[in-house]
Amino acid sequence: MGAFAFLRRGRAAASSEKKEWAHEHLKGLGGLIFPSFTPDFQGLDEQAIRHDVRHAIKQGFTSCTVSANGANAGQTKRIWELVRDEAAGKIALGALGGDLAYLEKLGCAYTMIAYPRNANAQTEDDVHAAFRKLIDSTSMAVVLYGSPVESLKRFHPSGIPLNVFDRLADHPNVVGIKLTHPMNAATAFEICERIADRIVIGPCNFDHIPLLARTYKNVRWSGLWITDSLQSPEKPYAVEMLDLVTKGRITEAMKVYWQMQPLIQGIYDLQAPLLLHESHPWAHMKYLQWVTGGNGGLLPLKPAPYLPALDDTGRELIRSNFRKAGIVPVDAPEEEFLVGKAAYAKGVRPSDLISKPLYA
Repeated sequence: MGAFAFLRRGRAAASSEKKEWAHEHLKGLGGLIFPSFTPDFQGLDEQAIRHDVRHAIKQGFTSCTVSANGANAGQTKRIWELVRDEAAGKIALGALGGDLAYLEKLGCAYTMIAYPRNANAQTEDDVHAAFRKLIDSTSMAVVLYGSPVESLKRFHPSGIPLNVFDRLADHPNVVGIKLTHPMNAATAFEICERIADRIVIGPCNFDHIPLLARTYKNVRWSGLWITDSLQSPEKPYAVEMLDLVTKGRITEAMKVYWQMQPLIQGIYDLQAPLLLHESHPWAHMKYLQWVTGGNGGLLPLKPAPYLPALDDTGRELIRSNFRKAGIVPVDAPEEEFLVGKAAYAKGVRPSDLISKPLYA
C-alpha cells in the first residue's frame, strides 16, 4: 500500500495567503455554539444564542462554530446570523461544512470537510477528487477531518486516507487538520510525520498534545468540538496550555495539564466511545457549557442507539470533574439548565416545556 513510507519531515512548505492566515490565527481553542429553543421547541431563543457567543468570548476562544443539532435549515441560517452579529470583531467564525457558499458570504474564515461515510471510492484518486470538489468550491481556508472511514481502510489501516491528505496538504487553501478524539497515538504520529510541516495540527485528545508538540511546531490549535469541557472563563486551562505549547514552554504546559487532567479524562471517557459509533453526547455537551456559565437548555432530539440521556449520574459526574479541577460549577438550580439561563431569567420554568428530550 505504500502506507508507511512516511518519514518526510523537513519538506519545504509552500506558502499561500490562506496558510499564512492560519499560521497567524488558527491557534488556541475553538468552541461550539448550539441552538437554544423556546419551551415548545418550535422557535429559537435568540437571546440565549447570543449569550453563548459571549460565553465563548469569555472563554478566550479564538473562533466558534455552529453545531445546529435539532434545528431546521431556516433556523440554522438564523443561528449563524445571530452568531455573526454577536461575534463581529471579537471572535472568528469556523464551520463544520454545510452550505459553503452561504457560510463564505456570511464571513466564516474556515470550514472543515470530511469524506462522505456512505461513499465507496475504488481508488485513492477517487478520494482525492471528492475532497478537491469541496475544496475548490470555496475560497475559505479548509481544515481536513482526521477521522476514520471504514471504506477507506483499503488505503490505510487506520481508515484515514494519509496519502490523499499528503497531497491535499500542498493545496494553498488547506490549512489544518482536526485529529478526532479517540485517535490513537500511533495514527496521530504518522499524520504529523506526513503533513505537520505544511498545515496546523489540531488534536482533540489533550493527552497527545505535549508529545506531539515537542517535535511538531504546528501543534497549537484545537477546535470544532466541545472544548468547554476543559475549562471555565475564570480558569481557562486549555487556552493557557495551548499558549504555552505554542511558545515551546512544555514544562509549564504540563503543570497546567495536570490541573485540568480530570476534565481531559472526563470528556474522553464520555465522548470517545460514542464517536466510534458516529454519535455525540449532545445533551451532556449543553450541560458542560451551562456548568461554566453557558445558557444550557435541551435539544429536541429523539432517543437513538449510542445517544445517551443526561441523567443524574451524568450530571453529577460532570460537576465532580470540574470540582476536581478546581472549578466551581455554576450556582444555579437544575431548573435553569432545563429551560436555559436566558429563559429562566424571564420566568420560564420546566413545567412550561412540552417535553424533556434526552433528560432523565
